[in-house]
Amino acid sequence: MIAYQKQQSHLHRIDPLSKLVLLFCIALLVMRLHSSLGQVLLLCTVACMARWAAGMPWKKQAKALAVVAGFAVPYFLVTLLTVPGGQVLAQWGPLRFTLEALDTAGSVTLRMFTVFLSSYVFMFTTDPRDMVVSLTLRLRIPYRFAFGLSMALTFLPLLQEEGRSISAAHQVRGQGKPDGIRGKLEWGRTFAAAVMHNSLRRIQQTAGAMEAKGFGAYPDRTFLRTAMPVRKGRIIAIMAVALTAGLWWYTQNVNL
Repeated sequence: MIAYQKQQSHLHRIDPLSKLVLLFCIALLVMRLHSSLGQVLLLCTVACMARWAAGMPWKKQAKALAVVAGFAVPYFLVTLLTVPGGQVLAQWGPLRFTLEALDTAGSVTLRMFTVFLSSYVFMFTTDPRDMVVSLTLRLRIPYRFAFGLSMALTFLPLLQEEGRSISAAHQVRGQGKPDGIRGKLEWGRTFAAAVMHNSLRRIQQTAGAMEAKGFGAYPDRTFLRTAMPVRKGRIIAIMAVALTAGLWWYTQNVNL
């Protein structure tokens, strides 16, 4: 559930705030480009960046995009059948497939893939601890908020492990996932209640430990980790902003 993997790729060595600027630039271009061709080019660019700048294998990218495909493909079909257009490509009775609908459906669907993949690359290359240090020392965000974000990310793998343990315990007791919709719903309710109970217990323990250590008692806090250098990332962020501005101006004159 935590996508970060420690590597020595180019994006791993860039500070989190510079990568946030890069992510924001990609999001702007995703919203700016309206044609399927422009979205395909942008998605291919993000995929190549993920492969060679972040060291993310093609197989891992495919698995990540498969998560979105369950929502994107049905949305593509609905858009393809509902958007009106003049250039009919095919028709079966009342169903009409037009060129305009195909372009709109492809553009909207590819937007989902690009936004998800670029966000996943950010999580894959960014250590949550470095993110907390950057937010606190660079942006001067109160450390209580930054550490709250860090604690939330820390609880995700713990809850995942709790779910595995509870599922294994149910199987040992002969209470595996039953067949039928009603049985699965009942099993899911029991499973969710057990996970929620254990998560609340862990939250109480963590809150007690933080209070005992005086967390939040002082306006400032020292860090064991130092903030990552920003020189290289700042250059990349400036180049990304300049390129985004140039493409934004270019797309005003070209139908992309």
